[in-house]
Formats: sequence, structure tokens, C-alpha cells
Amino acid sequence: MTIITAVGRDRPGMVAAISQKLLDANCNIEDATMTRLSGEFAMILVVDNPAGLSTPALRETLASLEESHGLHLSCNDFDDAEQANAAEESPARYVLSAYGPDRTGLVARVAGVLAAHGANITDLQTRMASHHSLYVMIFELEFPASLDLEKLQAALNQAARELNVELTLREREEDAL
Repeated sequence: MTIITAVGRDRPGMVAAISQKLLDANCNIEDATMTRLSGEFAMILVVDNPAGLSTPALRETLASLEESHGLHLSCNDFDDAEQANAAEESPARYVLSAYGPDRTGLVARVAGVLAAHGANITDLQTRMASHHSLYVMIFELEFPASLDLEKLQAALNQAARELNVELTLREREEDAL
């Protein structure tokens, strides 16, 4: 298994180029996330390499994308056994939404409260909404079984008052097909 990061100036065809190179190398994309932020492209993938294709060899296979697509690439070995063991624990999953006027330190303050209570941020999206008058933060979270939800909620409420934001914490619905 290999974990790949690809970053560069966004343009059409980035995902197609990366996924085609991986297909040509007989790699299976196990997990992927991609975003565009302020005109920059970023993608992280976990791929299953076929027998005989090492991570350094896969890196060489993808190297042509640096010139053709302006990508900065990183490839590292990935041990999925550790991730599988962690996934078996099935932590509680929540979504925290925060809305309010933009100001320095919003993300740091909310993330600090979450970290102090043992919450793991698994995804974070922020953006300006309503013509730059409203800052929006969406945190996806995992909670350990030992987390005291009432104490966390009290700490989040205190932070919301201090920051003049509205915070909403709710259980995340599981992905279902």
C-alpha cells in the first residue's frame, strides 16, 4: 500500500491524469480525498500496489505528472493493518458546525476545545459565506468512548459565547447505500 499526496495549481484533468497513471500501473485506489482551495489542487490517495511494484517505483511512474501537470508528488509506504485495527473500535462520529463573523483565531479556539476533550478532527472545511460577512466551519469528528459529551458541550458553549458564533453538534449519519 502507498499513500500519495499531489498538490499543484488547479486545472481541468488533474484527477483524470492521476487516476489514469494509477490504472496504467495496475494500482487500485482504496481511499481518496481531493479539494480545490484558492485555485490550488490537493489530493491524497491510498492505493493498493500490485505485487512487484514498490512505492519508489510507483513514485517514478507518477513523476511525469510533475512536468505535465505541475504537481508536487509524495509517495510513502502505508501500513493499512494499523488503520484496520483502529477502524474496528468504531468511535462515535459527530459533526460540529460553527457560524459567525470572521475573526482571527476561530479555528484554533474551536480545535483547541475539541483536542482538550480528546476529540479527533477527521475533516475540516471552512469558507466565507454571504458575501464575506459570515464565516462557516464544518468539523467532522470522532470521539473516544471515554469522552464526556456534556463537558465537551459545555466547553463548546463557552467558546461560542466568547467567539460570538453559533455552534451545533450532532451525530453524524453513517454512509449507507
